[in-house]
Amino acid sequence: MGDSTSAPSNVPLAESPLFNSSDADVSFISSDRILFRVHRKNLEVCTEGFPPCEVASPGSQELIPLEESSTILELLFQFIYPRRHPGLDTVAFEVLGPLAEAAEKYQVFPAMNICHIRLRDMAKEHPVEVAAYAAKHDYPCLLGEIGPMMISLPAIDVADLLPPNLFRPWTRYVQEWARIHQTIALKLPTGGDPQVSIGWSAHSSQAASSAQNHNCKNCTRNGYAITAPCSWTQLVAAVLQNLAAGVDTLRALDTVFSIPAVPKEKISKCCEWDLADWRSKIEGGIETIPKFSTFL
Repeated sequence: MGDSTSAPSNVPLAESPLFNSSDADVSFISSDRILFRVHRKNLEVCTEGFPPCEVASPGSQELIPLEESSTILELLFQFIYPRRHPGLDTVAFEVLGPLAEAAEKYQVFPAMNICHIRLRDMAKEHPVEVAAYAAKHDYPCLLGEIGPMMISLPAIDVADLLPPNLFRPWTRYVQEWARIHQTIALKLPTGGDPQVSIGWSAHSSQAASSAQNHNCKNCTRNGYAITAPCSWTQLVAAVLQNLAAGVDTLRALDTVFSIPAVPKEKISKCCEWDLADWRSKIEGGIETIPKFSTFL
């Protein structure tokens, strides 16, 4: 989430329209040659990344170059003044990412929290980038939220975006989800072979095997008399086909156990109970998966 905008050093300086006060006592130059004049006192109160003793001595006319573009600095410096801060609601991720990095780099405390909140809002669209930010700047709760969003991503895409020190922990985390998928989700709740092959016929065969231990006709659980026909074989085959789409189906169990081919009113209570038990075991397995942050 870097900020790569820059301009040659021979390009004339232009002043920021927002930060050009005549009584400002610290001057910064953005990477694209925009001059920002800000007040030392505000830097002292709101940041730790601009210590005055390291920036410039009082009264100095020194111009301090920064790596960030004027777009980023114009937003960032608004957070060091006692006025309404930018809401960042409409700021694109391409700007928000570098802004969040700059806020952390210079410890601009008023900006750090709102950037963290807005990046959380964008995590579904940019999970890998936000995960890298969360790990780098020690936001374990955010990292824990993002982990499940990344389990279905191709490894080559993740490798391109995730820092090397996070890639191996991510692969171990995904393996935990795969273990639950294989050993619990695909393990039939009333018998049958848990090994799944893609294709409806394979699923139907497993469902038939499972049906040997499932008999609606003789079910008297909870004193409920079973009157609807048993559709267990069809239900199991449909759920297995849904699960066969991949490990990320574990994050969409409502969809996995939604079976349009068998209307709900035609599912017997016995089948309904066994489906609920199957789903409950999957959910229990998912709860045992450690947070992504624990793999770091």
